Amino acid sequence: CAMGVHTHRMPFDPPTFTRLLPTGCSLGQRLEYHASLSSTMTAARELVGSEGGASLHGAVVLADEQTAGLGRRGRSWDAEACCSLLFSLVWAPAAAGPPAFPELVRLNLAAPLAVAGACSLVGVSSGLVKWPNDVWAGVPPKKLSGVLLDYDGREAAVLGVGVNVLQDMSLHPAATSVATLLAAQTPSPPGREAEPGWAGALEPSSPLAPPPASLRERLLASFCGELERLMRMETAQVVAEHRRRDLLRGQTVRVHHRTREEHDPRDYDAVAAGVGEDGALRVRRVGEPAGREVALAAEEVSISPLGPAS
Repeated sequence: CAMGVHTHRMPFDPPTFTRLLPTGCSLGQRLEYHASLSSTMTAARELVGSEGGASLHGAVVLADEQTAGLGRRGRSWDAEACCSLLFSLVWAPAAAGPPAFPELVRLNLAAPLAVAGACSLVGVSSGLVKWPNDVWAGVPPKKLSGVLLDYDGREAAVLGVGVNVLQDMSLHPAATSVATLLAAQTPSPPGREAEPGWAGALEPSSPLAPPPASLRERLLASFCGELERLMRMETAQVVAEHRRRDLLRGQTVRVHHRTREEHDPRDYDAVAAGVGEDGALRVRRVGEPAGREVALAAEEVSISPLGPAS
């Protein structure tokens, strides 16, 4: 666990979360809490199957531990117990009927923005969205969160969200956590020089202050408020917010047609131009004339940032 202080691995506290929910927020009013699940997305989908989507709009299924967490394109999401925020939220606004495609596009854009906004509200303001739905943070940016949207084609969409909160990221050089980023903003203990990663190796007796109380509960409550705010907007407004937090826009990226680990002769380098109202990422192949862009669908490709465009 982050900062080596295992006493910070406290189970999620539903009453504290309920108290912290923004006034008037309809999301998160129902919370299904579990100490351990195979996957919150699977449990949320089963809940929709048994109770119907309309009555479950805004319901959250949360677990302190997942044994078979789901990621994009068949990947897994690994996390230590009580160290990550792992939840799924049912989206099925009853008044509007089943979510239509434009609403799903807006939801897919809004969800990582809501994660980044929630992180800002607890003190981590460096969150950027890496298309299609990851959140990276820190300097240099590293992966902080992943979001997955699943729609059954009938009555309800399920958002699966994982946020590294208290994880010790020393063994994960490509990722970071909220606690790691907050610790980096905290002065070193007396008599100890500041150095990258020093917080991850501290003993339990260290004078460094622990992470803010109820950090996971604060993040989830803030996420619910941010998502509801964003989903009240028009898609063009959400895209404008996305543009302000876009990690990839103006960057050279590698377009992968299989996975980032597998070579495919169709892969190529491109300059990212931003995300459109259809949720697709616009890119221009390196060497192609300006203005000649192609639209990429998240179901077909993965993206690796390579650095600023030359």
